[in-house]
Amino acid sequence: MASKTARKPARRNAQATRLRLLRAAVKVFAWHGPRAATIDDICTQARVNKRMVYHYFKDKDDLYQQALMSVYEKFYSLEVELGSMLLPAEQLLEMLVRRYYRFLAEHPTFVRLIAYENLNRGRTAKRLVLRGQKAPVITALTLALDKGKAEGRFREGIDVAELLVSIFALCFFYFSNHYTMSRFLGAKAMTRANMEPRVRHVVALLLDGISVHESQSDKEHDER
Repeated sequence: MASKTARKPARRNAQATRLRLLRAAVKVFAWHGPRAATIDDICTQARVNKRMVYHYFKDKDDLYQQALMSVYEKFYSLEVELGSMLLPAEQLLEMLVRRYYRFLAEHPTFVRLIAYENLNRGRTAKRLVLRGQKAPVITALTLALDKGKAEGRFREGIDVAELLVSIFALCFFYFSNHYTMSRFLGAKAMTRANMEPRVRHVVALLLDGISVHESQSDKEHDER
């Protein structure tokens, strides 16, 4: 009985050490890139002995793969409250854009690691099991699109995957390119303080692109 109790702290410490290594790896890989980052840098950040890395992970590539998976899991666990699903289609779409902007603002390591992966043609992302997962934001976006179509407010023929790519592009670019874009537009234009008007602009663009627009002839007919 006593021996079982004595082993519990060791297991907890092992889990804590592995998690500390993983969190440190995310920071170091995001800052230096997967090629330039070193095991020594990660151990220094985690304050862990180097041999512990090889106790929990096969090698640097395995550690990077687990670090990348952990940032993807954060995105896939992005919560969308059940009550939000009941919002009108336009409001639900706006809420999703705001949620994604907030996520990117709060997780710069996600932005950097995804950017590195694309520079490397998704070399490591290809090995991750992502297809079976469905993020709540994707489910909510599908619901918003279907609801808007059923109400006659959104156009038919809008593909949810294409809309999702547009949302990601309009949101992700703001964070992945803000250093260079601020050189063209001024530092203030690409700061968090200016994020609210940017969100409103993106939402307006998206809604204009998918909404059913009353034709001019219909307007004239209604006026008569």
